[in-house]
Amino acid sequence: MAGLAARVAAWQRRMGGTPGPFGGSGEASDGSPVKVELFIAGAWVDITSLVMTRSGSEKISITRGQADEAGQTERSVCRFQLNNRNGYFSPRNPTSPYYGQIGRNTPIRVHVPDPSTGGKLYRFWGEISSWPTRWDTSGSDIWVDVDAAGILRRLAQGAAPTHSVLYNAITDPGFESLLAYWPCEDISGSISIASALTNGSTMTISGYPTLSYYQDFGSSDLLPDMTDATFSGGVQGYLTTSPAQCRFLLSIPPEGVSNGKVVCALVMKSSAVTTWELVYGTGGTLTLRVLDSTGATVSGGVSAFGDVRGKRLRVSIELQQNGSNIDCAVRYLEVTSTEATSATGTVTGKTMARVTDVKMAPAPVSGAVSRGLDFSTLGHVTLQNAITSMTDLGERLDPSGETAGARVQRICAEEGIPFDGLGDLSDTVTMGPQAKKKPIDLISEAAEADLGVLSENLAVFGLGYRPRTHLYNQDPALTLSYSSNQLSSSLDPVDDDQFTRNDVTVTRQDGGMAHAALTTGAMGTADPPTGIGVYGESVTLNVESDATLADQANWRLHMGTVDEARYPQISVNLAHATFVNNPALKAAVLSLRQGDRIVITSPPSWLPPDDISLIVLGLSETIDHFEHRITLNCAPESPYQVGVLDSAEHARLDTAGSELASALDSSTTSVSVSTTSGPVWTTDSADMPFDVRVGGEVMRVTAISGSSSPQTFTVTRSVNGIVKSHSAGVDVRLANPTTIAL
Repeated sequence: MAGLAARVAAWQRRMGGTPGPFGGSGEASDGSPVKVELFIAGAWVDITSLVMTRSGSEKISITRGQADEAGQTERSVCRFQLNNRNGYFSPRNPTSPYYGQIGRNTPIRVHVPDPSTGGKLYRFWGEISSWPTRWDTSGSDIWVDVDAAGILRRLAQGAAPTHSVLYNAITDPGFESLLAYWPCEDISGSISIASALTNGSTMTISGYPTLSYYQDFGSSDLLPDMTDATFSGGVQGYLTTSPAQCRFLLSIPPEGVSNGKVVCALVMKSSAVTTWELVYGTGGTLTLRVLDSTGATVSGGVSAFGDVRGKRLRVSIELQQNGSNIDCAVRYLEVTSTEATSATGTVTGKTMARVTDVKMAPAPVSGAVSRGLDFSTLGHVTLQNAITSMTDLGERLDPSGETAGARVQRICAEEGIPFDGLGDLSDTVTMGPQAKKKPIDLISEAAEADLGVLSENLAVFGLGYRPRTHLYNQDPALTLSYSSNQLSSSLDPVDDDQFTRNDVTVTRQDGGMAHAALTTGAMGTADPPTGIGVYGESVTLNVESDATLADQANWRLHMGTVDEARYPQISVNLAHATFVNNPALKAAVLSLRQGDRIVITSPPSWLPPDDISLIVLGLSETIDHFEHRITLNCAPESPYQVGVLDSAEHARLDTAGSELASALDSSTTSVSVSTTSGPVWTTDSADMPFDVRVGGEVMRVTAISGSSSPQTFTVTRSVNGIVKSHSAGVDVRLANPTTIAL
């Protein structure tokens, strides 16, 4: 019989089995007309009728998101087989109508209709990177095993950038009117300062700078110390009627440098004005001095202003012809600010020529002051023939202090990745410097620091981000009833230590560290039976400040010491009558996103009576002739119930330690409670009612009397359906205690 079954299966394969899993219309037994489409020749082409489902395991299979609590979001994957008897899906087959139009990274999407609106609900959006053709020995059954992946697969292939954030920002094609650019990020031992432009000249070095020294500009590689050093570079020709704008980074130590030192000099070809010197003066001021060809001072320029000592600055010298006069301005912007300090001036009756040379930290044309800027740094010197905003580099001028959500959004924009953000992207942790890493590694680094949810965007081939704060105190996106048979498999609770972490150390990259441990209680570090022993975790984060590390450690400790069973997977089958007959419920399942809250009500009697509240981490789904089965990967949702000021539901702090002062039977409603640690319980009637948990039973407290321990609680019993006798010394806790959020 086994041999006959094998022959029948082979006949089915050779004869084609079924033409596709859903017939010509794509109709599955649950009434879901799934569509599979390829992007070919600029249009989406429906290939559903050529998607094959066999009698065995082959079907449309999709996975996305996180597999479990410890993981990160993985690339989504969609697998199925395509009928290739006609050779349509052999990319190099010249008789295929798709010849030359399919191949590596052909876009693909899978969608089903929204049961509520009739619109499209995308299940997968990705690319097919290869087209492996298979056939049986008869040559009658020919197919392609499709293994498509979401955008994370391609992003992981990219190389890390070879240049700094600021270098890439300035050399971006969108940066305006760039005539010359010297990053000054040259390594120790270099004999000149390289130009970042292919047609640009190098800067010559005079003196003895310490190259690759200064690291406090977070958007730059190491910059030079300019003690006893001058850099000089020539500028390519440009229209003399254009403005001239020279910009650079500057850091002068808090104690300043010698008065009269020249920070920058611009030399013009031939004019009544030949040199513009930016001079450091008393009190950290800057002056723009104007000189003629003899070195004599020309009236005008910019008078002394500001104080640049001890700051990280972007400085701008701006020159522009205005009729018969030259308007000039000097501005500086602290890299962490958006407001520049400025001063302006006018040189009357003079005409500009083009800038031929840029000199950094030269000796003045006249005077006894020497070259160089003692213990000072400069770099990223640009010359443009346009006047632009001081904030034209945006966050790229100094990404330190940028919020995690904003960083994810910005990097996606810079890389041309479609982006969908949920919640307030500014309500996220602040990040440290942006290193030279792959864009996806920078994005993942931000998500790890914020502990939010990075996802692949199902509405388009892109990414999405959901901040941690958007996970707090959610209403359920989906509620399912166990007793109404709305699940397609058992609940399978797991009470283990797989994701337990009760001793956490968090380190900031190139910074300090903080430690948090739970030393008492059932999840504490004490040896059993008092606790569970030490479960350690060490994490390194790129956050802005050491001041946030203690909060990071304590939040991760909070997440790692959840004392409840896990329900790693929840499964539903949309072909079940429960969903076929309830379009709104079906739509709620299909609309679930990573990070959504789901609730399972009416659990079986052998489990705790409380509703099961979970966070969706990811999912897998299969679609064939008969089923559309979705399995959700989940984690406990309770850690995300956090405190909210002036909230009746989320503003109660738990006791530091309380227990029953005496035993009580199953009918007692007057309960004596002793406080063993911390303040006693509130007696204010305005704070009532609230729920406490005693030995697994939830009681509703309606009044408390007594200003010292023990106190008397008036309670309503069996709020959660459990009622029983309790011994003296049993722990008394809030049923829903408030947690202080990160």
